[in-house]
Amino acid sequence: MADSKLAVLMSEPATSEFIGTTSRPPGRLVPGLTAEMPLLDALEGIFRQRLHGVLYYLPLAAERSDENIGYVHKLRVSCRRMAAVLDVLAEGFPQAPRKALLKVIEEIRKACGKARDLDVRKTHLESLHRMASVEDAGIVELLCQAVVKRRKKVQHELKKRLPKLQSRLDQSGTALLESMRSADSPGSMNCASFGQTGLRILTKELTALWDIAARNLESTATLHQLRIACKHLRYAVEVFMPVLPAAFREDFYPQLQNIQELLGEIHDAAEATSAFRRMQKKWKGWRGTKKWKSHGLSGFRWRELRSGLAAVLLAYAQQSDHARTEFLDLWPGFAGASFRQPVTELLTG
Repeated sequence: MADSKLAVLMSEPATSEFIGTTSRPPGRLVPGLTAEMPLLDALEGIFRQRLHGVLYYLPLAAERSDENIGYVHKLRVSCRRMAAVLDVLAEGFPQAPRKALLKVIEEIRKACGKARDLDVRKTHLESLHRMASVEDAGIVELLCQAVVKRRKKVQHELKKRLPKLQSRLDQSGTALLESMRSADSPGSMNCASFGQTGLRILTKELTALWDIAARNLESTATLHQLRIACKHLRYAVEVFMPVLPAAFREDFYPQLQNIQELLGEIHDAAEATSAFRRMQKKWKGWRGTKKWKSHGLSGFRWRELRSGLAAVLLAYAQQSDHARTEFLDLWPGFAGASFRQPVTELLTG
């Protein structure tokens, strides 16, 4: 990475004082931005800072996730932040290289999806094991071992795939950065300020969120769409956070983050429930075969396995119900007119 063309470009000074190397992890916010700054002056620095996050965590997720499982999660978050910039500020980038880079970023994020889900599942099972009954503890430990085994296999795949994706990232990032410096920008972009652009984009993102909020919140499909919309809005807000009013940062953003995390818990519980039901079906089909012994099931009776799995599924159902109840309690205050109006006023102010 140190000798790549992209590394050289990233180490060159940007139009403002932004992070330009991969020596330390980037923060959530981009420093040096002001509301009055011309958008084009801000754009390269934002791009470099967000790309820096992906470049920093990619090799760590590939090679050192056994030291810190958080590296994979942080790489996925960095990819989401980079994708949000390429999406909400799409008009400021040359389109062909922007789309090429966005495709690579999404491939990196998706490549890490299984690893992240297994890490979350393992952490939850470990917490269940500490509280499990004597009868269920062995089954929970068996499930945890199966997750660990699967996680090692997924990490092996990541170690092979991520370096190849990094090579493509180097090429796509270099192409976009060079295109940004050489391309003629649209006239409307030349006169737009960073603050004006933020107002227009965040207003649009909020409108999309409120539209989804008007749908049936009991629907799983609606909650899924709402989770994605909240996540997209959150990363868009982070781009413009340095120029937003303090009340927006201190009140609206934490609520948005909390809502998104609750929806994430519901989603994670649903994904884990589906995975363990598939595992139960496999176990049932393995009875009387060599796989029953090779997967460590011979020390249990089927009734014990079924009972332990039922306890795990019940725990996930309770987690989902708790998160859903808290979300439904918080959502009216967050999405209601009494909150929307002050948020709109803060943005326009």
